[in-house]
Amino acid sequence: MKALKTILTIMIAALALVGIVFYVLILLEKNQGGGMIIYGEILVVITAVISVFFGLSNLATNPDALKKSAISLAVFAIVAILSYVAAGDSMLEVGDITITEQTSKLVGTGIYMFYLLAAIAILAMIGFGIKKSLNK
Repeated sequence: MKALKTILTIMIAALALVGIVFYVLILLEKNQGGGMIIYGEILVVITAVISVFFGLSNLATNPDALKKSAISLAVFAIVAILSYVAAGDSMLEVGDITITEQTSKLVGTGIYMFYLLAAIAILAMIGFGIKKSLNK
């Protein structure tokens, strides 16, 4: 498995370098680069598939990581549900733009999620800092 990771890491690095070269060529030619854009999208998809594959393979081979990931996913789902419930759904009109109730609800959910996750992160840092200082 380690050899496969090394080979795929080298492949990703090589594809990234090719992508950078093509990006520079597109910038120098000042055209849309039709085929190059498609090539770039293919590179992104390949890289994403490889990343997801290794993430899932790591979870499959490491039960502790799977447990921690499940707990993190559950906490994230709870934060998302709380944010959705707390978000307002008032319809807004700004100039010519009308924001629907559903859009307002989703934007509010995103804002509340950001605040809740930031608060959780800050409290976790403070808690671990206190725990570390007490253990010395």
